[in-house]
Amino acid sequence: MTFDELRNLQIDDIVRWPAKTKLVAIVIIVLIFGILAWFEFISPENNQYNQLKTQEDSLKTQVRQKQLLAASLPAYQAQIKEMNRRFQDFLQQLPNRTQIPSLLDDVTLAGRSRGLDFELFQPTSEVNKNFYAKIPVRLKVVGTYNDIGRFAAAVAAMPRIVTINDIDIARMPDVGTTSLAKAQASQKLVMQCTATTYRYLDNRDNAGGRGKNGGKS
Repeated sequence: MTFDELRNLQIDDIVRWPAKTKLVAIVIIVLIFGILAWFEFISPENNQYNQLKTQEDSLKTQVRQKQLLAASLPAYQAQIKEMNRRFQDFLQQLPNRTQIPSLLDDVTLAGRSRGLDFELFQPTSEVNKNFYAKIPVRLKVVGTYNDIGRFAAAVAAMPRIVTINDIDIARMPDVGTTSLAKAQASQKLVMQCTATTYRYLDNRDNAGGRGKNGGKS
């Protein structure tokens, strides 16, 4: 069929169109309706389907992540329980308020029993931290190198926590007049340091305010 024949076709006379022309017309109409249906119905539904599929994939990923967390929950709970146990063990090493005087006596006894002479034993102001308080004691002791070493080891081995900081060790000044006094003095050392113990702050301490003695830091 030529172009002129197509131009001469009348819509009203469609019944008389050749079979081939009718078939072509039907195909064109189907294509037009197909394109219209795609843009009007199928494409929006397809876009919505893609959005829902993306949401589904995201939800599946979240579910898998939460399943992994749920599977790891017993291990996390065990870790928290172990941390709490260690924390309680640590608190047991902190003396309470009533145990501080006896602990300081133990420090003095640890030094004297190992041959040290105390020239200074001066507790200073308590310093409050977040949940504990530092109780520093300024010390000045005289003894041999071995005496000082054994004293430090004894303090470190105490069941309650006591640390020795700000250590300054010097030879004992020569104040003797005899050769024996000079020889003894030459073997002695003078150690100045700060022995610090710690105590746990209970609810009464927290209620009393943390601004006292250094405040929160």
